Amino acid sequence: MQAARVRLPVGVYKAFEVSRGSEGEALFRQVTSDLSIEEREYFSFCFYDKEEGIRHWLYNDKKILKQLKNLPQEFSFEVKFYPTTPTTIVDDHARYYVFLQLRRDILTGRLPATADTHALHGSFVVEMTIKCIKCYFFF
Repeated sequence: MQAARVRLPVGVYKAFEVSRGSEGEALFRQVTSDLSIEEREYFSFCFYDKEEGIRHWLYNDKKILKQLKNLPQEFSFEVKFYPTTPTTIVDDHARYYVFLQLRRDILTGRLPATADTHALHGSFVVEMTIKCIKCYFFF
């Protein structure tokens, strides 16, 4: 068994145990289960080649070690595909993590868009933040 270090959407790192010959799907199932995500199709892992600074996506159907090519087992759990209409996401946990990354991508300038699109995305972030605050008061 080896520890894979994963940066979660909330910004913290957590270690997950995977066997040496595991495919990406084994790690993906562990993380999505840990985060209680049911709508998994929007998410994936990426890793960075520190020498070239290039981001690579981890394929779930291929062995992890073959994809890393001597890089450390350090991943970022991120949104790979933004839904065209984020409000259609049914799973509250999936919606929350999509909006966390959406907010981060808007703040860092990673998501290029017009001012109108930024305003629309910002309204989605505010809506999700308010829903999350209400959730905390009811539990």
